Amino acid sequence: MVGSVKKTKKTATTTKRKAKPPASRRRRLSSEDAREAILAATEKRLREVGPDALRLQEIAHDVGLSHPTVLHHIGNREALVAAVVARSMVALETDLIACFTQDTAPTDIASTLHEIDDVMRVRGHARLVAWLSLTQPGRLAKKESRLAEVAVAMHALRSAFGKEAPFEDTAFSALLASVAMFGLAILGPGLLEMMNLPGDEETLRRFREWFAALMMEHAGISSGSRA
Repeated sequence: MVGSVKKTKKTATTTKRKAKPPASRRRRLSSEDAREAILAATEKRLREVGPDALRLQEIAHDVGLSHPTVLHHIGNREALVAAVVARSMVALETDLIACFTQDTAPTDIASTLHEIDDVMRVRGHARLVAWLSLTQPGRLAKKESRLAEVAVAMHALRSAFGKEAPFEDTAFSALLASVAMFGLAILGPGLLEMMNLPGDEETLRRFREWFAALMMEHAGISSGSRA
């Protein structure tokens, strides 16, 4: 009888151990799906801890892949951060190209700047770009960028609805907008407060709308223009 009880306890203990889930379940994914899962998990981690505290082992655990698998698909930490930034920027640039090439009316530039602000400031990509630029000079000068296409689309819209100007002038406008939105994302609230203005969301929104009106005025585009 005693032996039977001991056996029962042993069986229960064994069953309990088998029922305990593993700390990380390995997944079998296609190369494309694995890369996308790694980038999504990395972006989430970056929002929480920033690039300096990013650990590939934690990314692997989040995705359910091995550490060597993450290294195989992406590479080191700097390459991983660069890939996250490139993915978001290409997606943003693709949206901008579609926005500037719509044939019903000129782009609402204020809405465009709001979208850029969401990626650069709210989601923190401006800080990631700054970090990469300081730690890995030249890392962001990648061929996958579509910024040149954005400038071409902007110039086509300007030619259709605004005043004639060389392409270089439009490219300079795109450069000014890029630098302004990058600076706004990193320093905007603090600079506003230095000028005794509130560095809150409402003031940042008004600045973007003011800047959009300035760009449209320079391009000679009326807000009420139609095709």
